Amino acid sequence: MKNKERKTIDRRRLTQFNLSENNRLTYIYDYSVKRLCMEIVCVSLEIKIKNDWVTILRYDNHHDGVLHRHTLIAYSNTADIVDYNGTKRKGNFTKLLNWAIGDIQSNFMIYKRKFLNRNHLLLKGVEVDEY
Repeated sequence: MKNKERKTIDRRRLTQFNLSENNRLTYIYDYSVKRLCMEIVCVSLEIKIKNDWVTILRYDNHHDGVLHRHTLIAYSNTADIVDYNGTKRKGNFTKLLNWAIGDIQSNFMIYKRKFLNRNHLLLKGVEVDEY
């Protein structure tokens, strides 16, 4: 008699919603057939600059399985800073996903202002709404 392996089919879910007219939150996660979150692919804050959406901050647990934050340094460069400061790191993936979504919903204006302040010279003359 052959041993049959039971395979779980992982699926990916993408959701986007506007936090305001010029700010949106996107999250992507992989889940099992039992609807359990298995991996946080990306929870990101995107702002509109020149009619384009630019990701300025994102959370994931891809590299080492621990939730961490990527913060875009400059508008003209895709380099980012990876850090764990202030990031919830304990709990199952569903709780971590909900925490990351809630953090961006609560603090998106702070993150946006910091990005705009770091890039005020690069964005000089570019129309970016501060709300």
